[in-house]
Amino acid sequence: MDRRRFLTLGLAGAGTLVSRPPRASDAGRVVVARDLVPAGAALRSNRDALPEGRVRERLEDAMEGLLGPEPWRRLFDPEDIVAIKINGLASGHLSPRPELAWAVVDGLRSAGVEDGHIILWDRTTRELERSGFARQTGADRVRIYGTDSLRGGGYGGDFESVGAVGSLVTQIIGRYATALVNLGVLKDHDLAGISAGMKNLYGAIHNPNRYHDHACDPYVAQVAALPSIRRTLRLTVIDAVLAQAEGGPAFTPEWIWPCGRILVATDPVACDQIAWDLVEGERARRGLPSLEEAGRAPAWIATAQTMGLGRAAPLEVEEV
Repeated sequence: MDRRRFLTLGLAGAGTLVSRPPRASDAGRVVVARDLVPAGAALRSNRDALPEGRVRERLEDAMEGLLGPEPWRRLFDPEDIVAIKINGLASGHLSPRPELAWAVVDGLRSAGVEDGHIILWDRTTRELERSGFARQTGADRVRIYGTDSLRGGGYGGDFESVGAVGSLVTQIIGRYATALVNLGVLKDHDLAGISAGMKNLYGAIHNPNRYHDHACDPYVAQVAALPSIRRTLRLTVIDAVLAQAEGGPAFTPEWIWPCGRILVATDPVACDQIAWDLVEGERARRGLPSLEEAGRAPAWIATAQTMGLGRAAPLEVEEV
C-alpha cells in the first residue's frame, strides 16, 4: 500500500484532537428501546430487515432517553474522528444489522460530524463485507474497512498494557480516532459467558486469543482499560433485536430469540450487566443452566467496576 493510499484510509494526524470523557452523571445508566420486532414477524437472522425507519426511530428514542434533546451533540463534536466498531464474527447472521450502524452514522451527522470523519470498522475488511458493509475509502465518504487494510497489518508499534494484558491496538483508534462507538450484538459466549459490549473490544487488539482463560476474567476488563480504548470510548450500542442464549459466539440458529431491543449507554459496565440479565432470562425460559452453573459467569463485569470503568450496580435502567 503506497503512502497516499495509507493516508486516505487512516486520516493521518487526526488523532491529535482531544477526546471528551462521558459525563459522570451517566454512570450506571442504561436506556433500552423495546418492541423492535413487529408482532408475528419470523426473523431468522440479522439479515432479515425490519420495517423501514423503525431502527433509526427507536435508536433516537433511546439516545434522547439517555442524554436528552440533541443527544449526539452532547457526546460528539464536528471536529471528532469517530470510529464505529462492529462485531462481524457471525458474518451478518448475528452481527449488528446495517440499518443500526447507519442510524448511528446519521446520529453522528446530526452532531455535525462529516462523513469523511467517520470510520466503520472491524478486524478485517472481509468480516465487514460478509456482514453487509461494502468497503469504502473515498475522502468524503464514510470509511469502511478493517484494521488489516492499513499498512503493516494495521496495529500500532507500541504495546499498551493494563494488568495481565499487553497488546498492540489498532491504529484506527490508537492513532487516528478521537471517539469510539462500540456497536456490539447480544449473544452467549462459550468462554466469556456473554458477548455484547466490552468483549467486542477484543477486536481492537492484535492478540485476543491470549485472553480467554478463567472465563475471560480479568482480561475483558483490562482490554477495555487499555489507554487508547479508554480514552476514546464514548458510547456503547448493543443490537439485541435478535439475540442468542447459547452456542455463541458463532451463529447457532436454534438458540436465537427475538429480544426486540437496542441498549445504549455511556457506561460500558452497566450496559454489559443488562446484557447479561437478558441472556440469563432467556436461558431460564428455555430450561438452560445459568451461566454461573455452566461455569462461565461473566465475572469480568464486576472486575471492570472495581477498575473504575463503570458501575454494574446499582443501575438505573429506563425502557422506552
